[in-house]
Amino acid sequence: MFDNTHETDARIIIDRLLREADWNIEDKTQVSTEEAAADGRADYLLKDQHGRPLSIIEAKKFSIEPNLAQQQAKEYAKSISAPFVFLSNGEVHYFWDYKYDSARPIDSFYSREDLERRNQLHKISKPLKEIPLPSKFFHFNNQLEIRPYQVKAIESVDKAIENGKRRILIEMATGTGKTLTMAMIMKRLFEAGIIQRVLFLVDRKQLAEQTKDVFAEYLKDTPSKVWYGGKPKELGQIVIGTLPTIASQLERFGPGHFDMVVTDECHRSIYNVYRNLLNHFDALHIGMTATPNLGFYEYVNEKEKRLVRNTYEFYKCWNHSTKTGEPTFAYGIVEGIKDGYLASYSIYLAKSRITAEGVSYEGVDYKPSELERTITIESRNKLMVEEFAEMEKKRGGDHLRKTIVFAVTKNHAAQLKKFFDEIFSQYRGNYAQIITSDSPNPGQILKDFEKQEFPVCLISVGMLDTGIDLPNIENLIMMRPTISAVLYQQMRGRGTRKDPRIGKESFLIYDFVGNAERFNDPMLENAVPGEKALPKYLTEKIEEEEAKRKKEFLVVKEHELSDEMQTRQMIYIGLEGMAIDKQNYKDRFKKTIEEMQNDPIVQKILTDKELEQEELDKLSHRLNRPEDYFNEDNLKDAYDQPVGSLADFIRVVLGKYAFPTKKERVNKNFDSWLRQKEFGVDQIMLLSQLKNRFVAGDIEITAEDFTKPPLREQGGIQKAVSLFGEQGLRQTLEELNQTVLQ
Repeated sequence: MFDNTHETDARIIIDRLLREADWNIEDKTQVSTEEAAADGRADYLLKDQHGRPLSIIEAKKFSIEPNLAQQQAKEYAKSISAPFVFLSNGEVHYFWDYKYDSARPIDSFYSREDLERRNQLHKISKPLKEIPLPSKFFHFNNQLEIRPYQVKAIESVDKAIENGKRRILIEMATGTGKTLTMAMIMKRLFEAGIIQRVLFLVDRKQLAEQTKDVFAEYLKDTPSKVWYGGKPKELGQIVIGTLPTIASQLERFGPGHFDMVVTDECHRSIYNVYRNLLNHFDALHIGMTATPNLGFYEYVNEKEKRLVRNTYEFYKCWNHSTKTGEPTFAYGIVEGIKDGYLASYSIYLAKSRITAEGVSYEGVDYKPSELERTITIESRNKLMVEEFAEMEKKRGGDHLRKTIVFAVTKNHAAQLKKFFDEIFSQYRGNYAQIITSDSPNPGQILKDFEKQEFPVCLISVGMLDTGIDLPNIENLIMMRPTISAVLYQQMRGRGTRKDPRIGKESFLIYDFVGNAERFNDPMLENAVPGEKALPKYLTEKIEEEEAKRKKEFLVVKEHELSDEMQTRQMIYIGLEGMAIDKQNYKDRFKKTIEEMQNDPIVQKILTDKELEQEELDKLSHRLNRPEDYFNEDNLKDAYDQPVGSLADFIRVVLGKYAFPTKKERVNKNFDSWLRQKEFGVDQIMLLSQLKNRFVAGDIEITAEDFTKPPLREQGGIQKAVSLFGEQGLRQTLEELNQTVLQ
């Protein structure tokens, strides 16, 4: 990104961006300038390895919108047989594959290799209608029929691609085989020569391994690789990576490196820092989710509201007229149950007095929304476990039903574990196990849960809400209230897979916090109430309260209505809620890594060699000990870095890597934000100056900034209001502070 208040020569910026894309601008066999053309002169001509024209770059002054030069640039390109066009003013850039697509905004320029590869794909590709639709597939040597809705999904994607769509949304209920369906789509696109490289994004390492297993079977002729960071020996045609890993390694890839980017659980992944990741790649984007986020409208001015955080909007399938999402393909839970592909379910509603009404303790009233956030009542938690145990005893059966508990916090989970051990004491502490981000080996815990008799119950804090494929789950216990319909549907979806091994055709939701009634669950008519229906109470934004949890946390013991208060300044870590000063935590991490720097795994990280999954797991387990809890989440909090892998932090403390500076991070966010807006030149220049004030040291941008030079001399707040309007300025500054200046 360049600072337009000091740098006005677009060519200087373009030269730098070309170098960053591995073009040698001094080599006339790669790049030449002011190339003569029949209808004018191309500012830059990019050539392939044989010296043939690949693309022109039409350069304009910053004050000129480069897209206005489309027709002129196209004539230039056609006259010298260059298949591609770039349009740039140094700040805004477009890529135009003019024979096939319209011009698109991009972050930076394609490399020579990626342009040549894109050109070659055009020459070898063929229409998707020439590729037969699949009817069968093999699963562990068993031939299975492809389901009708999967065929419809494939046909819908085919049609969208043939119609020139670049963003596609597939909405399929949990348990209907989204990953396998995507593998079928990818296979067709590979066979048609439409794509050659795919990036498949997940938000957890366990999901990456699950995806790899599916691809290894269905796409066995197409090399795929789970990438954990470091310099790869080879990546294969399909790269599977977690969002944090790819975000921290983004500089390794140009905008044209991947032909398709697939984002799993995209309702959670297209916002904030990861939106920049997705926008970096000029590719066919396909999102997969069971629960698209509808987002919300933000007030702009008296005449305008802006829709934000909307999954449909990102994938360009939101109907602004009807205010509804129109995904490329949709197959919901009701259809899945009706068609016999998903397990049906019932709901057992049971809500205690404290859960419904809150509690008054030592003269202080605590609302229901504060339970497990500012106060915990042990008797309430024990009552819920006892209710579950009694119901399971009444239900009977020939086996212990595998159960997932959704807890609020790690402290909450630890307390529930204590009561499960007490009430199911005959299993000697093996009945229930906690799984959180602090668990040393979550993959093994999940394998034991699926394959072994114990544990019967997993108590989850944020780990099992999405994406985990465990068909043997027969019970879900909701002890975590939420006002998010998306989160509720994700939690419910953990039970929808059938399991013929145990004869599972249905599952039961134990709802102790009123989630089902809050969202008018379509299966609510099957509920069996435990207590009388109680009024809705959760009007507070619980998810926001959790993020800014109070420092004082009150524990009311089971048999005593009194206990001490504990104040914590913290990076919240560990099951016991240890409080550790950030600088002390960073110093201890640095000392630990310095003592380990001769370790073979650490040496591989330092020399940028590729890590195997087993090595990464071994190192993660070693560092995430109870006395330390050195893990990615805690390190990102301590170092105030929104992204970063464990390997990144190790390289940082050993002086082999530096995170982006505040300026670099803000500039990147600013660039991405501008591409989503339609600001004029004067508005952009004003916002750039505000951004520069923040980089120079402002904590946030306020109206006071307009009273200081140079903004004061340029018209101050009156000029800003004239450019944005009063409400528009207020909204823009709020968005600038919250989205960009981080």
